[in-house]
Amino acid sequence: MEALPFADSSFDLVTSFDVLYHLGVGSDVAALQEFNRVLRPEGLLLLRLPAYDFLRAHHDEAVHTRERYTKHKLGRRLHEAGFGAAKFTYANTLLFPLAAIKRLGERLFPGLSSGSDLTMPHPVVNGLMLALLRIEARLIRRTSLPFGLSLLCLATKPATPP
Repeated sequence: MEALPFADSSFDLVTSFDVLYHLGVGSDVAALQEFNRVLRPEGLLLLRLPAYDFLRAHHDEAVHTRERYTKHKLGRRLHEAGFGAAKFTYANTLLFPLAAIKRLGERLFPGLSSGSDLTMPHPVVNGLMLALLRIEARLIRRTSLPFGLSLLCLATKPATPP
């Protein structure tokens, strides 16, 4: 991610979903600068990242999380990498209370943790979670959500360098 094999100004859109936070990325700012380099002026960057360091848990160890983000932290790094305007929203807001309770429980009772959260739940539970995410998808179209398990960002490369 820090040395993409593409020419400058090659793309109108660059996406990165749940990658920038990974331990394998040496510097998120360097990766963001590389995204900026390969974007055309006024090109868009769409990011999804895990939110809030206080939610760090065994799952983060299992999936090699370097860090979790807030919109302020990501905003500073985008600015440092040369991006202009950015829109932020959190996602997985409706599932946030359950996840926060689970993560707190794992801290208080370490034996409860099963490692990664990337297991398929019972079909009834999965259906309920899917329904909540569909409701949230409708909300995100209209407004930014104030907190959540994930952070979504749409940033713009300036028309001219800063």
